[in-house]
Amino acid sequence: MKTRVWVWAVVLLAVPGLHPACRCAALEDARKIIEANKQAVVTVQFVVETSFPGESEKEESKGSATGTVIDPSGLVVASLSELDPARGYADFMFVFEGSGRKPQSNITDAKIRTDDGTEIPVDVVLRDQDLDLVFLRPKNPVAKALPFIDLSQESAPQVLDEVVVLWRLGQVANRALAADIARIQAVVTRPRLSYAIDVQALGCPAFTLDGKVVGISVLRRSPQGASRDEMFSFSNNWLTMILPCSTVAKAAQQAKQAKPEKAPQTAPAKPSAQPSSAKPPAKAK
Repeated sequence: MKTRVWVWAVVLLAVPGLHPACRCAALEDARKIIEANKQAVVTVQFVVETSFPGESEKEESKGSATGTVIDPSGLVVASLSELDPARGYADFMFVFEGSGRKPQSNITDAKIRTDDGTEIPVDVVLRDQDLDLVFLRPKNPVAKALPFIDLSQESAPQVLDEVVVLWRLGQVANRALAADIARIQAVVTRPRLSYAIDVQALGCPAFTLDGKVVGISVLRRSPQGASRDEMFSFSNNWLTMILPCSTVAKAAQQAKQAKPEKAPQTAPAKPSAQPSSAKPPAKAK
């Protein structure tokens, strides 16, 4: 019996993921990645206006999400699901109401908050519904180049490889940087290459332990043809995926040239029903 215990002890120590020395080395590598890239992970603060078909009233809400600076000019990429509540509303109506109504949303104001607390007003320049990406660019050229994630340093992890994911917590934690070490659960090749991970954080950069970038985390939903029963199975039909750098970089090239989205037109103010106190102009003699 003692012999079996010793054999299992030797086997466990031989597994890299469980060996204390290997675990400490992995944590040290992760901390280096955090320190090297923390300034490129920002908070996107925004105001969004949502309207529903057939209704004149609009709902305005404020929110925040994690964004990743991918260019020294300040170009930021985030998950569209985090900034566009209309996407979530549409899924909710389909699942719980059986309705195909698709609300519309407009981001009326947005800014990024950097690691040192600096706030930079930005414009939405590109949305990609299929990729679940949204790109934002500073309204005015930045005076100093911003720290950014170099998407050209791409890595292609395999199943069960460890990756470091960085994101920003909310206001309750003073927008502090958060990190986790996750494992690649699956490598999905269709309809495009992506990596499944078990981290509920979107718009975040992910790195292999050698410091190379894997990509940006987004939300993958079931296709529109999925049944209501399938949509109810959130564990299988709502997954956090990492889009590889090459996919994000291709969309970013379009974003660099794109014009800012136009702000929604506001309706003219209705004339007051109360009589005006101003005197009419005097008649010419």
